[in-house]
Amino acid sequence: MLTPVFRALRNFLIIVVVALAVWLLPGAISTAQDYAIPTVGVTWENQYGQIPDWSQLTFRTLPPILSDGVFDAPSEMNEALNYDLSRAWQAGQTADTYLKLGDFQTSLYLQLFNLYSVAQLTQLDLEQVALGALEMVAWQSLDDLVTAIPGLGNFELGVVPPIQELISSRWPGTPGFNPQANDTIAELLGEYPELGQLNLGDLGDQLNSFAITDIPGLDTVPLQNFTDWGNSTLGGVPGLADVPFDQMPNPIGSVGLLGQVDVVYGPAEQSRQNTISGSYQAGFNVACETDCAHVELTASPALHGKQWISGKYQEVRGGEGILGQVNGGKEPTGRHPFGKVAKVVVWDVDESTGTVSTALFFRICKRGIPDLGCTPYFIGPVPFLSYSETTMMLVGLLDGRGGSSSSASLPTEVLDQARKLGIPTEALPGFISDGVGLCGDGPGGVDYSALAAAFSSIEGHYDSVGAYVCDGAGHCGRGLGRYQYMSYRSDVRSTIRQQSGGAAFLAKVDSGSAISNAEIDRFFPATRQDGIFKQDQNRTIAQAQQEGFSGGRLIERVGQIHFGGPGAKIDGGSSDVHGRLTLKSYGETLRQSYETALASGGKRCAKETGGDLNQRIVQSMGEMGRFDSSSGPDGGNLACAWAVNRVLANAGIQPVGANTNYVPSVEADLQAGRGTRISQSQAAPGDIVIASTAGHIGICMNQGCTQVRSNSSSRARFTWDSDINFAGVYGAGQSRIYRLKN
Repeated sequence: MLTPVFRALRNFLIIVVVALAVWLLPGAISTAQDYAIPTVGVTWENQYGQIPDWSQLTFRTLPPILSDGVFDAPSEMNEALNYDLSRAWQAGQTADTYLKLGDFQTSLYLQLFNLYSVAQLTQLDLEQVALGALEMVAWQSLDDLVTAIPGLGNFELGVVPPIQELISSRWPGTPGFNPQANDTIAELLGEYPELGQLNLGDLGDQLNSFAITDIPGLDTVPLQNFTDWGNSTLGGVPGLADVPFDQMPNPIGSVGLLGQVDVVYGPAEQSRQNTISGSYQAGFNVACETDCAHVELTASPALHGKQWISGKYQEVRGGEGILGQVNGGKEPTGRHPFGKVAKVVVWDVDESTGTVSTALFFRICKRGIPDLGCTPYFIGPVPFLSYSETTMMLVGLLDGRGGSSSSASLPTEVLDQARKLGIPTEALPGFISDGVGLCGDGPGGVDYSALAAAFSSIEGHYDSVGAYVCDGAGHCGRGLGRYQYMSYRSDVRSTIRQQSGGAAFLAKVDSGSAISNAEIDRFFPATRQDGIFKQDQNRTIAQAQQEGFSGGRLIERVGQIHFGGPGAKIDGGSSDVHGRLTLKSYGETLRQSYETALASGGKRCAKETGGDLNQRIVQSMGEMGRFDSSSGPDGGNLACAWAVNRVLANAGIQPVGANTNYVPSVEADLQAGRGTRISQSQAAPGDIVIASTAGHIGICMNQGCTQVRSNSSSRARFTWDSDINFAGVYGAGQSRIYRLKN
């Protein structure tokens, strides 16, 4: 039977395929100069041009949108998600009024901000800002606040005026209920748990009589701590709309090729094949057959004769997930020199004057559980920069990603911001636990990865929530996560308590209250589950070995101990409260699943490595992270070989090359016996990659070497994740791959 959420999802998908959004286009677009977009001069490969000055641009100061539009999601969908997907905008509105935090969850990472940091960046006095100005406060329950703000429950009621007013106004005259100002919030919630469902929004306009600072800690926790934070408009977070784009948790940068506008062509042009425009879904070489208004570029050899087609006349496939069907699954053709934040589209072209305007387009995203993906970039146009023939325009890197060279891993700035706020890496959107932490064998040669997969086939996923049960000793709680470890276990509680708001979450679990999948993801992250799993299985396997088990019977006994505890009777017939499996049948099921996992590639960790040296190199990269290379040659600008050799040295491997800072010397050493050249199909993490021109060097990050990490000259950090050919920056030829031998 379909749950209400998934029934709504199904209906929603049917509806959006037909039509959900209306995209109304205006007449001629005004030029960007009319809006005085600030610019700054840059030089790239001896070419000079003007790019946006992101230190002077904010969501509020971006030019207003030029067309009306509406995105109307079914009401049952919004109710099932408890999230309003619908959106409407009118010409003249600025972006902060119609875009939401959730739209930028995996681009700008706005959820990593807290109100204090925003206030510092915008000179905002939070003592003078009304509590009601924080839009998301209106849908926070008292339970939500205690979970979001560590230690809030320990404050006396009289110290938190908004909560005192909420409780006294919503529960007046209730028999036996007489809260005192010196009662702590936690004490009241413990005695009257129904108070936790009171919503601050119930105070209505009274919220504006309190200040942000009237709730202790509200300004110091990340926005992502709050329930449904993504549903807030940008303008609904005081000061956020005035934060410059270069001060975001993942700031916008501008790198890549500058192309000279050679010729501007109108829509009468036909059949253009040599393009650099398109979308993430269709690629960035989408041909145009009719109405091919475009800009033809020159200057850089890589851009000579390339055509950037106008998105006013050509639409391409866009979007991802269920939301990808909105607007017919189409968006204007364009590029992404500034990443996924927005799409840059060539818009009006005037062949008679040789001028062209560009525009920005935005999208709607709904990540999390369920993950609905993102719409195409169809919200626009927002006027941007204009150009004329012979001037230079930024097109970004020719990297197959539209110019942004988007990293497959989390940006350095995001990781740094998360560390400052005490947010675990695994709690960040975009972090994927792929089982690497489970690589290797335990006692008796048991493969951790295959064993984990076997348990998961029985117990659930990383975000699974078990029923509330009590054991014979009076311990009550829920099974949590992929391995359904009980919430009353000391190691589980210790791990959860380390998370921001973890203590309040444990209190909620202990009370038997309903727990969401999102809360499991947040308070009991996948990597923490895997860490407990490995420690737990080491003990369990050792016990089974001491009892005389080996081979397949060892796996069965491991399952029995996991299911029934260390004292579980061998091949016993006892069952749990669900009655699905007995000790014996649980062990047999686990063994069968384990053997299936092994047969289908359970030992993938061993298969994907290229040998002991590769493993050491990968481990070294993990230890060093995205390290600073400014102490390398030319202040980090020419430090690619230096950085790779630093990784090798940290792994205990002798540096490569007579001149360890010079790529041709490194390659000569590899060819002289230090390495073996291999094909891309043979490549594994830890292999060495050298550009076709020998102008750059990096290290393979994955099997097949489709992702390479190397030194970023512009950032002076070992942080650039690119494709195998370094986005074509160092020549259009195929890179060479070597595996170290010694």
